[in-house]
Amino acid sequence: MNVDVLVLGGGLAGLSAAYHLGLRGAASRLVVEAKPRVGGTAGSVTKGAYTFDYTGHLLHLHDEYGKGLILDLLKDNVAAHERKAWIWSQKTYTRYPFQANVKGLPREAVVDCLAGFLETVHRPRPLAKDPDFLSWSRATFGDGITRRFMRPYNEKLWRTPLAKLTTEWQGRFVPKPSPSEVVYGALAEQNALFGYNASFRYPVRGGIQALPDALAERLEPGVVRVESPVTAVDLREKVAQVRGIGEVRYQRLVNTLPLNVFLDLATPLPADVKAAKKTSGGIRFGT
Repeated sequence: MNVDVLVLGGGLAGLSAAYHLGLRGAASRLVVEAKPRVGGTAGSVTKGAYTFDYTGHLLHLHDEYGKGLILDLLKDNVAAHERKAWIWSQKTYTRYPFQANVKGLPREAVVDCLAGFLETVHRPRPLAKDPDFLSWSRATFGDGITRRFMRPYNEKLWRTPLAKLTTEWQGRFVPKPSPSEVVYGALAEQNALFGYNASFRYPVRGGIQALPDALAERLEPGVVRVESPVTAVDLREKVAQVRGIGEVRYQRLVNTLPLNVFLDLATPLPADVKAAKKTSGGIRFGT
């Protein structure tokens, strides 16, 4: 088989690449997916009357083009929601995020959190250029909020000491309320919503699997091949071996497989990539 573009992986990234390259005139595209269904980690599995997503994929549609495309793909199979999140600590529930909603905690905890936060406002701590998460949290939210929530929650979530975590990732994911919002949330029930995920959309039927399925349907018949794992890629000759298909020659290659998986399949690799691949610290792989 000969194609203009070969896409490895039928998750949202691979399907979107094939769809948009088609809009831009790519003559022929082939998406190969090892699993029986498209979607990758944005897929779902149904057990009896229940549907389970592989991981959380709520739709936060802030980009106008992406919003238009996704709503057009899902059509009537999507609903809008407001986040309803609560935190259980010190034998009570408080609203999320903790740093803006300490009312309801024991009095000494409220005083501790509020005083620590206001200290960061009136006597800010100096921070290094690239602070660790623990130092950043203390300087941003104060010792009380850090000790009572930020540290135990995030160390439970990330399974590593906060002093070993960097902070460039957190951005929109850890909202910082204003001083007035923190004070209000210590004295009264606060209905304000914080953070990028305060509202979201989600399919009505079929779990998040509905989205990759709808995107795959936009592609021409034969573009997507499931149960077709890649077994080898010759980068020099531009040839991939695909189980169930055989040899696929391509002009351009789009890889959406995990980097470590792709490097195990690809040859020849540059010497520096080979060296980095053999060392634990040379290339860091995500999940």
